[in-house]
Amino acid sequence: MKNRDGDKRMSELPRPTPLGESQIEVAPPPLPRITTFTSLRNRNYLWYWLGQVAFFAGLQMNIVARGWLVWIMTRSAFDIGIVSFAFGVPILLFSVFGGAIADRVRKRNLLIVTQAFNAIVTLVIAILIGTGRIEFWHLVIAAVLIGFSFVFNGPARQAIIPELVRSRELLNAIALNSTGMNLTRVVAPAIAGALLVFIGIAGVYYIVVACYVAAAAALFMISVPKGGEEGVGVPLWAGASDQSRSRGLARAIWADLVEGLSYIRHSPLILSLLAMAFIPLAFGLPYMNLLPVFADEVLHVGKVGFGMLIAMTGAGALVASLVIASLGDFRRKGMLLLILALGFGITLVVFGISHSFALSMAILVAVGAGGAGYMTINNTLIQSNVPVRMMGRVMSIYMVTFALMPMGTLPIGALAEVIGVSYAVAAGGILIVLFTLAVVILRPSLRKLE
Repeated sequence: MKNRDGDKRMSELPRPTPLGESQIEVAPPPLPRITTFTSLRNRNYLWYWLGQVAFFAGLQMNIVARGWLVWIMTRSAFDIGIVSFAFGVPILLFSVFGGAIADRVRKRNLLIVTQAFNAIVTLVIAILIGTGRIEFWHLVIAAVLIGFSFVFNGPARQAIIPELVRSRELLNAIALNSTGMNLTRVVAPAIAGALLVFIGIAGVYYIVVACYVAAAAALFMISVPKGGEEGVGVPLWAGASDQSRSRGLARAIWADLVEGLSYIRHSPLILSLLAMAFIPLAFGLPYMNLLPVFADEVLHVGKVGFGMLIAMTGAGALVASLVIASLGDFRRKGMLLLILALGFGITLVVFGISHSFALSMAILVAVGAGGAGYMTINNTLIQSNVPVRMMGRVMSIYMVTFALMPMGTLPIGALAEVIGVSYAVAAGGILIVLFTLAVVILRPSLRKLE
C-alpha cells in the first residue's frame, strides 16, 4: 500500500523537461560584429575579391596606357572622347539584355568567359602596338568589343555579390569590393605611368593581359552555394530541338527584361537611386578620361605626372571605401549619399579651375573620396531594396552608368576644345551640385533612407 501511494505521488511529480524543450526563453547568441574585413573571411567572396582586384588593376593600367596613346597619336581631347564613347555605346544599348541573361545563367561562368574575351582583345592591341601597326580605328573597335563584354560582365559582377555573402554583410562586401577597385586606382596608375617610361605602351598592355588572365583564374576557385542563383534553373524547353530551345530562351529573356523594366518603373525609390547614379557619373567622372590633357597642357607634368594624378584620385577613393566598410550596417545612408554627391561636385569645380600640380593632387584626393563614397552607398541602397531574383536586371540598368561616364567624355571633350578643359570639367561639377540640391528639395524621402 505504501509503495502504491509512493508510486502515485511520484507519478504526480512534474517530469523533467527534455533537453532543448525548456519553456524558458533563451536569448540567441549575439551576431558577431561586422568589422572592416568581415566579408573576406568568406572563401568564395575572397576569391571573387582577388579576381576583382586583378581585373581592375588591368583596367586602370589600360586607361593610363590607352589615354596616353590616343593623346600622343592625335593631340585631341575630342578623340579621347571618341574612344571612350565607343566603349559606352554597347553598354547603353544592350546592358538591359545582359542583365536578363545574367539572371538566367551561372554568373561565375559568365564572368570567366567575359574576362577571357577581354584578355584576347587586349592581346591583339598589344601586338599591334609592339609591331608598329596600331591605328586610331583599332582602338575604337577594341573599345566597342570591351564595352560589349562589359554588357554581360558588369551586371553579373554586381549581382553575384548577394549570392556570396549574408544579407547583413552586404554593405561590407560592396564597400570592400569598392575598396579593392580603389586600391588599384592608387597603385596601378602610378605603376603604369612609371612603366610607360621603361617598357613602353606595348609592355603595359601585355601586363594588362596578364591581369585579365589572373582575374579569370581566380573565378575558377568560386563555388556558388546551392540555391544561391535563384533565377537559374533548367528551362521547360530543355528537351526540345535547338531551334525551339533558342526561341524559348529568347522569349524567356524578353519576358524577364519586360518584368525588370516594369519593376523599376513602378518603384519610385529605385528610380530615384538610379537617377542619383546616372547624373553625377555622366557629368562628373568623365574628368578621369581627360586627365592626359590636364597633365600635358594645364599642369605640364607629362606621363609620370598623369599617373600620379590618377593615383591621387584612387587614394581618396580608397580611404572613403575603407571608412564605409568599417561602418557596418549604419543608418542614415540616404543623408550620407546626398552629402557625398555634393562634396563630389564642389571639389570637382575646384580641381577644374586649379593650375597648381600640388593643389590639383590634393583636391583629387577629395574628388576621389566623394565620388567613390557616394557610388558605394548608392550601390548598397539599390541592392538592399531589390529582390534577389530581379538583381541582375536592375543592376544591368545601373550598369548603364558605366556607359554614361565614357559617353559623357565626348560632349565634355568637345566643350573642352572650345572653352578649355579646365572650364569644361568645372561646368560638370556645377551641374552635379545643382542636380543634388534639386534632389534634396524634390525627393526628401531619400534623406531618410536607412
